[in-house]
Amino acid sequence: MLAGLLLIGLGVTAPAQRPETAAGFVIGAATLQASASGTKVTVPVLTGGRRRLMSTEAVPADAAASVQRSVIPGSLVDYRVSHGDVVVPADPSATFHKALTKGTNPVFDTKKYGPELAARDGRPGDLVAAGWVFGKGRDEITIGDGRLVTQDIAGRRLPRPVKRYEETYRVARDAHVYEVNTADLSASQPSSFDRIPVTRNHSYTTLERQAAFVVFDRDYRHADAAKVRAIYYFTPHDTSDGLPVWDVPTQSALLKDKGTDPVSGRPYVEILATGVTQAPYTRSTEPFEIVKDTLYYVGDNEVALYLLHAGNRLILIDAGWPGSGYQYWTNIERMGFDPRKVTDVLISHGHGDHYGTARELLTMIENAGGQVTLRASREDVEGIRRDALGNAWTIPPAIPASESWLRTRYTPYVYDQFLEFGSVRIMPITTPGHTVGTTSFVFDVADPARRGHRIRFGFMGGYGFNGLERPTTANGFRRLSFPLGLSWLQQRVDVDYVSPSHTNQYPIVEVYQALKAYNNDPAHRRHPLTMLDALTTGEFANFNEKRYEVISSAKSDTQPGYQSIETYGPFKPGRETGEPDVAVTLLDGGKVIRGFNKYMNVNPAIPLLKDGIVIARDSYVHDPDGYYVQVYADVHDAYSGYLPGSGPVESYRATPGTPEILRTQRLGSRADAEAILAGLRAGSTYRVDLTRASTIVVPPDRPAFRATNS
Repeated sequence: MLAGLLLIGLGVTAPAQRPETAAGFVIGAATLQASASGTKVTVPVLTGGRRRLMSTEAVPADAAASVQRSVIPGSLVDYRVSHGDVVVPADPSATFHKALTKGTNPVFDTKKYGPELAARDGRPGDLVAAGWVFGKGRDEITIGDGRLVTQDIAGRRLPRPVKRYEETYRVARDAHVYEVNTADLSASQPSSFDRIPVTRNHSYTTLERQAAFVVFDRDYRHADAAKVRAIYYFTPHDTSDGLPVWDVPTQSALLKDKGTDPVSGRPYVEILATGVTQAPYTRSTEPFEIVKDTLYYVGDNEVALYLLHAGNRLILIDAGWPGSGYQYWTNIERMGFDPRKVTDVLISHGHGDHYGTARELLTMIENAGGQVTLRASREDVEGIRRDALGNAWTIPPAIPASESWLRTRYTPYVYDQFLEFGSVRIMPITTPGHTVGTTSFVFDVADPARRGHRIRFGFMGGYGFNGLERPTTANGFRRLSFPLGLSWLQQRVDVDYVSPSHTNQYPIVEVYQALKAYNNDPAHRRHPLTMLDALTTGEFANFNEKRYEVISSAKSDTQPGYQSIETYGPFKPGRETGEPDVAVTLLDGGKVIRGFNKYMNVNPAIPLLKDGIVIARDSYVHDPDGYYVQVYADVHDAYSGYLPGSGPVESYRATPGTPEILRTQRLGSRADAEAILAGLRAGSTYRVDLTRASTIVVPPDRPAFRATNS
């Protein structure tokens, strides 16, 4: 008391109380209490071992409304408390920082990577984790996503079962435990460690799974020493999908010999086990190295993510499904890297399964003091306002307005120029269609087997035709842009290997699993093969041809929901009934394109690849005996590279004269195609007949390309 009086007498002010960080689980809606001094926001939470009503300091009404809107019942949040009140920061919506939200779908998060409590005062936030409870000891708890792998794709048992995303955590003696009733959050209450149920087993047939969130007492820098200080377990139980999960994509050809699911009675190969409605654990797969010390696959068994390593740069291609970050970050770690050290993120297009975890990753990196550059296409982020010819458009972006954070963070691509990352080079190539700003890439890396040589991988950024099956005024320009992008990659890009954006488009995951089975064979262990031994070259044009034919060819009209460009258009202005005897000037010498061959990555050296991998979807366009001559050319007619009232096609690119990529009608042999190609010269002008779908007619009685003196 005397010391306090002396301080006052000397005019010295006692130090202000430093706000403390607290965490809790929101079990009800936020309410407002107005008074003469301002408005307080009160939030019911489970924290400190009990149910509490946490109220903010009094703030202006608009700030209080912002706080209220940001609070989501069913969320694990953290906040700062001073003198008993929750502190409202300059951005009121950040008052209750949301780490995790328990919705209807299962939530997974490993300890070391992913969501965490907010960074404050220059210190990273404490760690959190989420998943299903698979074990419980005296002072530990085991949490994971239930993924259990016991054998390779050839059926050979692994030396020990792999629980890929399962971790055991130490629990502090004074940890608080809560039972959260998701059917009635208001009935949630404190509980005890011994009352936490445990999931019965890892079998996919076990439908009821015990879910939990845990909060640790340390940040990522001290992850190994961190203990659980709070556990929130949920009732009623989660219900799993009850579907068999494989490392290869769902309905993969490698599942044909796996027999029948005892639950549904259906062959495993027929069961659709992944998709938007399925939980992320159904999509997990093993990461793998593609090019030694340089290129890695770190995605799931549906959406591909690639990590490229170049000195002090770590470049991530795409960010995958929201909710699957725990897989991607763990996969990166298993390849020998810290996901917090990623320096560059390149997004292929503005769909949630490709940018879904970008914000989570950027936050994790920046909370650790790192810096990261996020790149995306201007068109997918901001829309199209003007094309390369100066035409004005009002075409909305693919990324929704709600993702405002991305608009303030991204750097737009400069197309057709390599981004230099030291030993790694990446070229963005605009290939709109799947979205208005879909971007493809060429990865150019050093060949580990041949000093001074480079190898290239082609990544087609958006392969799905969803939403474009039938022509409309709004989607017409995208329907035409899609095959243009595919043929551009065939015609203008030379690569060695395919890196698909989805694994159900090209069998890169099956190739790895087949390789793994080969190397697991005792007969091959002394001389294992690499992914570059397993992948076959020359597949990129074939891979793009499949989608080109699905979109363009009249044979697609037999498929439910499809209306091909050949039959239904849209047709380029002036060619609606075809255009005879039009002049074209070739800008290249042309290429022979083979019809799609559904047997992909045929490799006789590896038993499971000796006949290739057939991806059943859309393989009705299988036509390896068909051939086309494809050219890059200026067409001398009235078409100006865009569809009036719809959008840009060729005028999307900054190329003088809006040249087109055209191809002939189907030819019956390579010899026929080579004979036509032999007569073509870059820079020469020919006269051709065009169908209404802008295909070059191959007449029976005269040349398809007729020389002209003009």
